[in-house]
Amino acid sequence: MTSAAPVTTTDADWRVVVRAGVNVGAVTVVGVVVFAMLSRAMAGGLETVVQSVLILAGGAVFAYYPSVMLRPRDVDGIATAATIGLLGALVFTVVDTIVLRPINLYHWTWDAIGGGSGFWYIPVWWMGSAFLAWLGAWVVAKTSTERESSIPVLAGQSVAIGVVVGAIIMATGIIPFHSSGFALGIALGLVLHVPLSGVMRKR
Repeated sequence: MTSAAPVTTTDADWRVVVRAGVNVGAVTVVGVVVFAMLSRAMAGGLETVVQSVLILAGGAVFAYYPSVMLRPRDVDGIATAATIGLLGALVFTVVDTIVLRPINLYHWTWDAIGGGSGFWYIPVWWMGSAFLAWLGAWVVAKTSTERESSIPVLAGQSVAIGVVVGAIIMATGIIPFHSSGFALGIALGLVLHVPLSGVMRKR
């Protein structure tokens, strides 16, 4: 019987990676369903606030859950975390194609832009998912060289940076007050968190 506890990079095998990827994909499905259902029930500023909270939380989970499973310390661990992010996106894509699309859970605007095909943007989603997990693992690895870092604390820091970045972007008028502004904010926040984590480690 295998343990469900986090493992080090050297202990990780394909079963750990696949299980973590499936878990990430399942959480993504739940988050998308909740997001879509709330969109139908809400409107205006309240809808934007609730959706933004979901996106920030989802970004943190996607970025840091692979590291919870692996506790990365080196480039191999960071790469393996990115693989988990990619697998999570692939799992979601399968469920999305088989279940969510047929029941018309939400509108397929991007499909319409692509002439009825989603395969012009779906690979971008896969790359973005791997990118988020890669950044989160990088932050964990950089801050765990001397002692074990608290991943929930690191995730909270990334979200806080993301909120600030998203607010600045929307304050400039580049993007109106919308959940997409915070989606961009959490992505850029993770990018900024990598060098900042190195500075915080030296202090």
